[in-house]
Amino acid sequence: MKRSDDALATIALVSRLCADELRPLKASEFWKLMAKPDSRPSDLLGMSAGDLTSDDGFSTVLAERLVALLGRATSLAFEIERLQHSGIKAITPFDEHYPNCWSDRLGAKAPPLLYAAGAAELLDCRGLGVVGSRDVSPDGAEVAVAAAQSAASRGLPLVSGGARGVDQLAMNSALDSGGTVVGVLADSLARKLRNADIRAAIHDERIVMCTPYSPDAGFSAGNAMGRNKLIYAQAALTLVVASDNGKGGTWSGATEALDNKFGRVAVWRGPGEGSGNEILDRRGAAPVATIDELKSLLDGDGPLTGADVPPSNGHLEQRTLFDDQPAVL
Repeated sequence: MKRSDDALATIALVSRLCADELRPLKASEFWKLMAKPDSRPSDLLGMSAGDLTSDDGFSTVLAERLVALLGRATSLAFEIERLQHSGIKAITPFDEHYPNCWSDRLGAKAPPLLYAAGAAELLDCRGLGVVGSRDVSPDGAEVAVAAAQSAASRGLPLVSGGARGVDQLAMNSALDSGGTVVGVLADSLARKLRNADIRAAIHDERIVMCTPYSPDAGFSAGNAMGRNKLIYAQAALTLVVASDNGKGGTWSGATEALDNKFGRVAVWRGPGEGSGNEILDRRGAAPVATIDELKSLLDGDGPLTGADVPPSNGHLEQRTLFDDQPAVL
């Protein structure tokens, strides 16, 4: 894969792949660096700290930091090649398939680098986001499954985070229904790719798994909070199936998206909803009480009265595409 100088410079500036003491640029720092008209990362290549302080007005500390980061090119080339052999692509805003909707909706909060495995072209498509509690009820589980089926029937990718509960149920349902999936992870992408079912879905070009964090980075609450906004930005509409009130990752992600207008947010207001769903409704999320209402929102027609979600037929066994152990809900 031949890369532009802009892409290579971006990777050098923001990547954490190298085991060194350098502090890569945060997203906000990178976009501030690019804020001048016609600025491009490649403009910094080959410049000394003195050049950057005299020509661009950078402080000495920042100039020396930029030069050191850009000097990692050789080490990073080996790391990028290693990732490519394992099926993982490094994608910057200067590469094909970077989600432009992230830049449009998130601005300086958009990650300048993501790692992706699978059908990267799915990142060019707006989909249906489905998020919710890990400890989802049987009724809530049926909602997640039905919502994913609706996305698949419309040819929309299902966008979610790969966590246990609502995320996994929706993503598996989309694949079972012949649909496609965009998984935005807060956990190790490399570990997920060891799952045979995920590899099969990648081979069939029906899924892309991506993360803004290093591919080997494990789960953390901070990573999950940073990841949530990407789901809302990627989706044409995101349905919150079940949220706690005032706490938890689902609540934080939904309220952040509503407050910052990261994307359109709908909230389930029927059997299986969480204690925070009513509050999200009051805060501006579009209430949805039937799957037909969700379909109408997806079609841009607003909520309509329609058939309820099909009743639960007992315990729903969660398939193991995104986890090593099955769970009975």
